[in-house]
Amino acid sequence: MNWLDKLERHYPQLALEGLIRYISFLMLTIFFLNKANLLPYHMLYLDAGAIMSGQIWRLFTFLLIPASSNFLFLIFELSILVMCADGLESEWGTFKLTLYYMVGALANILVAFFIPGIQLGSYFLYLTLFLGFATIYPDYEILLFLILPVKVKYLGMLSAGWLLYGIAVYPFPIKIAIMLAVANYLIFFGPEFANTMKGNLRAHSRRKEFESKIKQSDGPRHVCKICGRTEISDPELQFRYCTCESCGPDGVAFCIDHLQEHKQRAETEK
Repeated sequence: MNWLDKLERHYPQLALEGLIRYISFLMLTIFFLNKANLLPYHMLYLDAGAIMSGQIWRLFTFLLIPASSNFLFLIFELSILVMCADGLESEWGTFKLTLYYMVGALANILVAFFIPGIQLGSYFLYLTLFLGFATIYPDYEILLFLILPVKVKYLGMLSAGWLLYGIAVYPFPIKIAIMLAVANYLIFFGPEFANTMKGNLRAHSRRKEFESKIKQSDGPRHVCKICGRTEISDPELQFRYCTCESCGPDGVAFCIDHLQEHKQRAETEK
């Protein structure tokens, strides 16, 4: 059981079902109130100085400020937001999605206090929801501007590229602020990326070692452990390498005819 499972077991009340849908409705309401000059955005932004002077509501209201100033773009923005939330909730469950959102909100609050004078809306937080969705559902297609079908992984790459550009060129405090603002994404997806990178590096190392051994030998590259056939004795024969517990991490070669036999024998021996 990982740390998320432990948290869910101890704090199940944190799972707020439909949270993003309610927030989207409030964002739409705030949009119209701002347009009517009844509740301007500048009263809602996350501003450490204003919060310290007593405007505590800013700790929550910054979550309700939409990025779009045009109504049609706002509808598109909210549709994407709800789509991302529904997709993440379907994959993770309500508790993990709620925690992801809360960690992102807290990270943005830390940014506001880390850089005095900065004002933040909800942009970075909802960007992390989109990045999370693009990571889990990379091949999902959306209609950009309601016309052009685009896979979300490409939009996610552009968004990530923009963040990396900011980290690369902006002053040190801004670099830290950007990384803090997307801390929820780094916390939830960072370990998975690290494990993938380690796996790729190990596979690359094994491949290089294997190729090196091949260059040092004039014999066959593949020898079936069961029948002894090679690509020299049977050029049309296909080979696969098994890395099960009995074969070890370096892998053992089997011809395609005997691979299934080996798997069945390994299952029987367990």
